Amino acid sequence: MIVPMQKVTLFISARHQDGALKELRKLGVVHVQHVKAPVSEDISQLEMALSDVEKCLLILNKDGQSVTDINSAGVNTKEIVSEVLALSVEKQQMAGQIDEKESLADWFEAWGKVSVADIEALQEKGIFIRLYNIEKNLLKALPEGSFAEIIYEEKNQARIALISESAEARLDVKEDFLPQKDYNTATKDLATLMARSEDIELRLKELTEAINTILAYKENLEKRLEFARVKSGMQDVDEIVYLQGYCPEEKAANLLKASENESWGILSEEPGATDNPPTLVKPSWWARIIQPVFSFLGTVPGYREYDISQYFLVFFALFVAMIIGDAGYGVIFLLISIFAHYKSVKSGQSLPLAIKLFYVLSLTTIAWGTITGNWFGSVQIAALPFFKALTMPQLATFKELFPDLDINPQQNVMFICFVIAIVHLGLAHILNFVKHFPKLKCIANLGWFSLIFGLFFLVLNLVLGMEMPVFAVPTAGAGLIMVVLFMNQEKGTNFFKGVVLGLGGAFNTFLNAISSFSNIISYIRLFAVGLASVAIATSFNGIAAPMMKGAGIPAAILILIIGHGLNIVMGLLSVIVHGIRLNVLEFSGQLGMEWAGYEYKPFKENDKSITEREIQ
Repeated sequence: MIVPMQKVTLFISARHQDGALKELRKLGVVHVQHVKAPVSEDISQLEMALSDVEKCLLILNKDGQSVTDINSAGVNTKEIVSEVLALSVEKQQMAGQIDEKESLADWFEAWGKVSVADIEALQEKGIFIRLYNIEKNLLKALPEGSFAEIIYEEKNQARIALISESAEARLDVKEDFLPQKDYNTATKDLATLMARSEDIELRLKELTEAINTILAYKENLEKRLEFARVKSGMQDVDEIVYLQGYCPEEKAANLLKASENESWGILSEEPGATDNPPTLVKPSWWARIIQPVFSFLGTVPGYREYDISQYFLVFFALFVAMIIGDAGYGVIFLLISIFAHYKSVKSGQSLPLAIKLFYVLSLTTIAWGTITGNWFGSVQIAALPFFKALTMPQLATFKELFPDLDINPQQNVMFICFVIAIVHLGLAHILNFVKHFPKLKCIANLGWFSLIFGLFFLVLNLVLGMEMPVFAVPTAGAGLIMVVLFMNQEKGTNFFKGVVLGLGGAFNTFLNAISSFSNIISYIRLFAVGLASVAIATSFNGIAAPMMKGAGIPAAILILIIGHGLNIVMGLLSVIVHGIRLNVLEFSGQLGMEWAGYEYKPFKENDKSITEREIQ
């Protein structure tokens, strides 16, 4: 469920503002909303410090390595951050200098260890040298009284020194000028820069061991910044300051008691229609395991929307099973879950929700793959007596295992997809009916249910060729009429005015009805993606099968590993694209959910204690 909130306003003496905020943070139940924009010098300084720390962590942990914190007694964390940033800037500046020196080294490698001084000495004796990279055909058109010394040549290109007794002798192409530094100076500078670069790398590697200390420092800065923003976001009136926020109803008594003890003034009220409280979701104990999916998606329901955790979990597990569709893959997922479970227990951690979810998805995938007789897309495995006995012939992936079967298993799976669609989408309209009952608008939700129920039989007729029952069209038509008449029957609205508004929007309602039809059709993706997975697995099995003899066995095993591995990855991507979509778009869309909420984050103490040394 979505926990009900109380909108609270706390009135505090300005003299005791800091102490009151510390007590409020210890209590940790109020999600603060700033009364005014939080702007102060302290906030700017903390934001800059936090930005520096984030840059520092990005520099130190750019390779994502796991580190063990050093014994950092007496270490000033701010000095570490400053040193890392300074070293990083120096390293970036040196990168350009190193490139420049390496270019010089390349030049001397190409032309030899010649210097400006050498050229000038020759000029004093009346000999002038110019360097060029030219095409060989230009050697035929050298200036009079000059000749070319070929330093290097390749195909139609030549690197030459044009030698002449005239300062005016030159070619009509770009000249390659000598560097101002000689070879020895350039190589010495490069060696110095490279040595310093290595020293910087070594020092940064040493400082990487302080990442945990820096993370603790970052956490403290975040909390100090939060405190500063809360303080600056309070409004002051004479000797009183006040803040506003939201507190869960179940924690309101704790806040009231603290207000009495601390002599705060408090106003607690129900959020108004224009208020936008944060969302605190408390799903059922068994539905909590779906939370990692919501975290991955970054979706939070609005305060006045639904907690669909339990429905999402049930249908998501079914969608994953049908999309992956392979009991063999399900066994692999189960083994991965067991291994992750073992590692988690061994490290002393409580079992993460993600592992629990993976257990459920593994078992549902195994169950669906077992009853459809799909084990790694292999008809040979499915034909084994044990696996064949567990297969439901009416849903069999490989119909050839049951030659006497008169019906088409694929058609049955498509039928199941459409049944899932009507149950899934119909549930959304039933939930809307319950939400709006006993208002007249709830009848429109029954109308939507009636409409999609009639459209369900139309889909069966068009896609599967099944005969439509006589009540299908009247059911859909009656549902459409109910929607038009009652969809705008809001509280306080005259009934006939609501009817007029409904008739005015009848065209849009008709478009929405067409959308509902396409929504039902879209559930066939569960069948289509599962069928594609079987086809891919079967294809790779067919490629590997002829090679499963003698010296070809290793290659066949490699093909199977690559093929099925690719198929599993594609299946997981399909789960994200299709399995999640059916819940987040189709189902949630029928519920009218916009996922426009934001998470309840109370103003509270750090979860981890931080020493004074770490906040230096």
